[in-house]
Amino acid sequence: MLVVVASVSGAAGVSTAALGLAALWPNRPGLLVEADPCGGVLAARFGLPQDPGLATLAAAARHGPPLSGAAPFVQSLPLGLHALVGPGAAETAAAALSVLAHQPTVEALAPVVVADVGRLYLGSPAHGLLPRAHAVVLVTSGTVEHLHHLDTRLAALRVSTSPGGVGVAVVGKCAYEPQEISNRLGVPVWAHLPSDRWGAAVLSGRMTGPAWSRTRLAQALRALAGTVAGQPRPRPARPALEVVR
Repeated sequence: MLVVVASVSGAAGVSTAALGLAALWPNRPGLLVEADPCGGVLAARFGLPQDPGLATLAAAARHGPPLSGAAPFVQSLPLGLHALVGPGAAETAAAALSVLAHQPTVEALAPVVVADVGRLYLGSPAHGLLPRAHAVVLVTSGTVEHLHHLDTRLAALRVSTSPGGVGVAVVGKCAYEPQEISNRLGVPVWAHLPSDRWGAAVLSGRMTGPAWSRTRLAQALRALAGTVAGQPRPRPARPALEVVR
């Protein structure tokens, strides 16, 4: 099962949402894959090396033997989950994603893979992941301009994402009710992610503490994870490779 988390404009908190979604996935954490072609931030935020990671996986997929598991490519995050970190350099990240986006390598890494693809700009190599996604979570600010920008892009995204589902997660204050947004955009609002400095600080590596899972942001992300996990599967799941723990 592949879940893509993205935005279409601005810095709407995609990395924070993707990390929380993977960490709070029902029953067991998902595998977080940092597939942002503009460069990754996880290694810097959590004091990790950039290898192994996305670039290592891309090199193995291009030149190596068939992959036998995710363990050689993932690292552990303090939140109790594994992550495939992206390189910080945009050129390296985009090249690695260009290799992986059009083959079934990413979704075969674990039973649930949450891919943070950053901003889905026109021509982003991350578009190659959309046709295989079980669900696409579009993270947006609740301001008029961000919702309007999302509205202009949704028709094309729904086509490229078929047969997966598309839903919206609205971040921060918003003057509109979820049903109003859904009626305008033509897709469901799966979550409202509140402004929560403590919860966001833990997910960005600035703070630690087991109580973070009780924050308002964590509660909203847990509910979002349950909603996405409950989406009907459009086709049989591809056999997955377990992360070695």
